Amino acid sequence: DITIANEVRVTDRRYYLPFAITNTGGRIARTVQVVAELHFPGIDDEVAEQQIDFLSGHERKQGSFVFTHNPLEGDLMVRVASYRLP
Repeated sequence: DITIANEVRVTDRRYYLPFAITNTGGRIARTVQVVAELHFPGIDDEVAEQQIDFLSGHERKQGSFVFTHNPLEGDLMVRVASYRLP
């Protein structure tokens, strides 16, 4: 399960969007690849990726995606792209 914050932090003209990921299953997941795709009409899409090395069952970890445009103003899609089982 992925939760995205409703606010961003701006530093050096970059937008930092916090997120949290929770392993809702009981099994360990390794190399969890999380992808955020940001779309604005008329400009190239931005893609931000995070890799979580290890996520125990029911564990929660946090991170941030970094964009050059405000992700709260565009069409944002966040998903788990892949993971490995031990």
